[in-house]
Amino acid sequence: MLGLPGPLGGVRAVAVEGLTQVGVHPDHSRRGVLRAMVGSHLEWTRASGRTLAVLKASEPGIYGRFGYGMASVAALTSFPAGTKWTAPQGIVDLAEATHTAMATAEPEHAERLYAVWSACANVHLGMVARSVEDIARTTRDVPELRVGKEPRRLMFATREGVDVGFAWFRRDGAWSAGRPAGTVDVTWFVGVDQGARLALMRRLVDLDLVTSVVNWVAPDDPLVTWLGSPRALDARTTDSVWLRIADLPAAVAERGYAAPCDLRIEVRDHVIPANDGVWRVVADATGIGRAERTDGAPDLTLDIADLGACWLGGQTIGARAEAGFVVEHRPGAVLALDAALRTLTLPAQAADF
Repeated sequence: MLGLPGPLGGVRAVAVEGLTQVGVHPDHSRRGVLRAMVGSHLEWTRASGRTLAVLKASEPGIYGRFGYGMASVAALTSFPAGTKWTAPQGIVDLAEATHTAMATAEPEHAERLYAVWSACANVHLGMVARSVEDIARTTRDVPELRVGKEPRRLMFATREGVDVGFAWFRRDGAWSAGRPAGTVDVTWFVGVDQGARLALMRRLVDLDLVTSVVNWVAPDDPLVTWLGSPRALDARTTDSVWLRIADLPAAVAERGYAAPCDLRIEVRDHVIPANDGVWRVVADATGIGRAERTDGAPDLTLDIADLGACWLGGQTIGARAEAGFVVEHRPGAVLALDAALRTLTLPAQAADF
């Protein structure tokens, strides 16, 4: 599941196909094997009725040529122990009404985690919810893979008896010069609202013998905004979700829009010919859109990867045009499409998959 922009600033969870662990043996490189595998995956995506395919890229230079666009970014951020957040009182009240409790992660937690994740995908743009089966596989403890480290832990956040968030993490109990220098490495961090996320982070930075909590967040995450300035954070930004539009007219109808538009868009797609050509894309005042093939001169020209990059609001059509990737043929066309695809926030950090 993926949190997709809904009409007029909303968010809706949709089913998408995920791609992971793709590689070609060096003895068989440069023979079209990767192209065949990715092409087969995209055919499968269309045949299964999915409009979008997503992945996390180990090598970002590869997937643009297959029509994927970098749709979101994440900041690997180190929050010092004892960090204080100056959140508004309403969010503080939610956090203080939230109870946190720890447990050793087990596959039996999969259904419980999926329920929270699915709820988050309906409120957090760009959130990826893994399947129950995948969660169970990932949370299974394999001592040989721990290399002497402790098992991963779960921290649940509940409010009035209902799960509203969780963190999946591992502690490293290091010492330096006779002093504790432990870190908490957070892999999954999910909350249905900002009060739940604040409660989880407050507890994580207060764990004993810990000097920092390392967590992946979006660049505009409230956890950073509440600090007033990111100067104290050791943050490194990288690409997160790459998105590929597999069925253009279906994807246009599935997504919501922030402003009306009526444009003729020339889309280049050399991998999926069914997407290639000139489309009339219309979004009405309610945020509902449609796309149909049309004739005549286009208002603008772009690659299918440009749309993928902007589909979650992680990049803008305006920025892509400024970089030369989107070509405007009619004045105002870039502005109109940019406004229609805008989102209220950047996409949330998505878990690896």
